[in-house]
Amino acid sequence: MRTIVTTDSVARAERFDHWVSEMSRMFAGLDTRPAAQTPFHGQAAGDNLGLLHLSSISAGPLRVRRTARLIAQHEEDFYKVALQTAGTCVVEQDGVFSTLAPGDIALCDTSRPYSLTYDTDFSTVVLLLPRPMLPVSPEALRSLTARRMAADGGVASVVGPFLRSLGEQSRGCTGLAAGSLMDGAVSLVTALVTEKLARSAPTAPQDAMMLRIRTYIENRLSDPDLAPDSIAGAHGISRRYLFKLFAAEGLTVAGWIRTRRLERCARDLAGSAAAEQPISMVAARWGLLDCRHFSRVFKAEYGETPRDFRRRTLADAIRP
Repeated sequence: MRTIVTTDSVARAERFDHWVSEMSRMFAGLDTRPAAQTPFHGQAAGDNLGLLHLSSISAGPLRVRRTARLIAQHEEDFYKVALQTAGTCVVEQDGVFSTLAPGDIALCDTSRPYSLTYDTDFSTVVLLLPRPMLPVSPEALRSLTARRMAADGGVASVVGPFLRSLGEQSRGCTGLAAGSLMDGAVSLVTALVTEKLARSAPTAPQDAMMLRIRTYIENRLSDPDLAPDSIAGAHGISRRYLFKLFAAEGLTVAGWIRTRRLERCARDLAGSAAAEQPISMVAARWGLLDCRHFSRVFKAEYGETPRDFRRRTLADAIRP
């Protein structure tokens, strides 16, 4: 469902409070303060793109903070990818400060405090991406959060224009197209961070192996026979070492496969292109052949049955 926020029709004295109240529908758990004494103005548009959330924001000077207290009140498990399109932004996380100019990209982890300061009028495109979708360990990404990624070459020069265009055109993306664009966005962000990590420091052998394994799994989610033995064999490692790699990140092999399959099912169930397909067909497409088991694990993950999830998300998509 598309969310629109604007201060155009609000009295000057009430604009900032209106902005904060309305923007909380897009981004929960943020402390927003004005960064200038001038009358505030702002407009934003947000869309869901499969399991991602994409927002285009233009506003006057402000400061946005996600504090430890707010994290405790509003738990999130996202990476926030921000593309600066006009004005400048100072981004901070874990004591690292970077200034973003138009075209620059930065990444923040919403599970840890961060801040974004805009001292002048600005525009930005923000992509919220569930952390499990990025096949790089959070520990490895700590060295990149709040770091300026200039769009003057490499993968960043592709990601920047893609996000800008996506921010302009996302309203018309639904069904299978939205799912494909979601996959493309995740792939590009993955390529961006792996390129930056490779340049900043040599990749540890176990990190490189995990990236290959996660990519292998991602490409075979539709195979119902995907299992630890076949994954280990394809990479020339033992089953025990495979389990050790996942345990080091607090994961299990089976749990990771299940999570990624459920995310693909949720994407399809929320799309109009598969609205007439039986739920069992959607589940089978992603390697989940036992309908009762699928319904049980889906409800445990999303808090409602696949049928109720589909009904609600499709209704939200057509609601003005």
